[in-house]
Amino acid sequence: MSSYGAHGGRGWRGSRPFIGSTPSAPTGRGRGGFAPRGGRGALGHSWGKRKPQNVPDTSLHPLGKLLTTFNNSHLDMVVGSSSDVASIANCKYVASYNWLNERTPTIIVPGKPPLWTPLKEPQRLKEDKGEYFRDPNAARFPRYPTEPAVQAILKSDTDFPTLSIDIFACGSTMGNLLRFVRFIDKPFRFHVEVVGNTVFFVRKENAPKELIPDVRGFGHSFPESYTTWERDVGGSETHQRLVEYVFAGLKCLIRFGCDGYHGNLASRSVTGNPAPDMASDPVDLIEALEATLVGETLSDPDNSLNVRTGGTQVPQQSIFDLKTRSGRFGSEIDMEDIIPLLWIRQIPNFIVAYHDGAGLFQDIKVKDVQKDVRDWETENQTALKRLEVLLHKIIEFAKADGEGLVEVYCPSVDQLEIRKRFGDGSEALPPSLKSRWEGLSHEVDAEKSKTGIHSLYDYDEKDGSGDFTACSEECGYCGQCS
Repeated sequence: MSSYGAHGGRGWRGSRPFIGSTPSAPTGRGRGGFAPRGGRGALGHSWGKRKPQNVPDTSLHPLGKLLTTFNNSHLDMVVGSSSDVASIANCKYVASYNWLNERTPTIIVPGKPPLWTPLKEPQRLKEDKGEYFRDPNAARFPRYPTEPAVQAILKSDTDFPTLSIDIFACGSTMGNLLRFVRFIDKPFRFHVEVVGNTVFFVRKENAPKELIPDVRGFGHSFPESYTTWERDVGGSETHQRLVEYVFAGLKCLIRFGCDGYHGNLASRSVTGNPAPDMASDPVDLIEALEATLVGETLSDPDNSLNVRTGGTQVPQQSIFDLKTRSGRFGSEIDMEDIIPLLWIRQIPNFIVAYHDGAGLFQDIKVKDVQKDVRDWETENQTALKRLEVLLHKIIEFAKADGEGLVEVYCPSVDQLEIRKRFGDGSEALPPSLKSRWEGLSHEVDAEKSKTGIHSLYDYDEKDGSGDFTACSEECGYCGQCS
């Protein structure tokens, strides 16, 4: 077996051999007492077999007027016999930022993910303790959770062509839609807002500072021991990245949290210039879990966002997603649940760490998963074509609304509703930044045609009617994944 940073010989179901070499660990470890990053559990069972626990509370946040209802048979009618391949193309890094653990909401741009620094010898780790937020962006800046991402983009490129972007989403909202078209039962809701030519998908939990209940296991203590925030990003709590790619003829901006990066893979791209993106390879992004520990200096939501310059851009091909799970019964992680999320976020590397049930990790696997993700895309064309249709329909309803404010709500498997936004709600961006997004732009590429979208994607509605070591945000922290 050839693997780097690995102990033991376990693979995972449907896996291919691991590749790579052992990265050299820097002297010094840890984060200088700063609050740890969010939970990185792993999924061990099919989502469709579990009852999610973080269900939208419609009594707390009432639903607006129903505009339309979809199920997958509706989407299939539109897909028809299309021979086009549903795939992600032209993926490239756009911007990144780190949240700092400070009283004033503060990000540093471009920031940097924590460095993979595996222990030379396994040590028994303490079980997770503390309270963890589901969504660090909303918890840190509840008034406008999307603002930090947009500020990072405009700070990185003041001439960024904002009007060329069709969808601005995060790994969570896109992941929910992908689950829906795959018949996976996980209720969700998110806000949709039109700003300029862009339709923003804004994540919505029951509360901005909603916590993950009863966190147990080692999904947080493991990355605390095996990754390191470097000096130039000291005090960081989470690293967020934004990439751009084309899917369904739509230019998408996706924000996602990143668990870390491999120093040896990053160094291969050092040429004296900023690290290149992976535009030539469509498989180069993914979000890691976005939960974050409640720090002692949680920022005051009444403060404005403080944007600093700091850190170093790292190449997309060096970043990884990380999961932990119990290996007590010799079972291997089921990648059936992981790969779809890797596809949305396009992260090229994956780490799974098995513990003995008491915090000793002697079986750690590191793998380049790009081929796995491409194979999954090829094998799941039916669901991905449904996703294409669904995205166009959401855009259509959002732009047809007079205020450009609607909501997507999925109460159960194979039932998705588009509704008017109830009440005021939270907006994607503050007025000044919204105006900047609408006006600070180049012309949309003349060759990018939107003709036929409405007729192609219309349909006749009459024709269709426990142990948190292994859990993650994606399963709703169900406690049944061990």
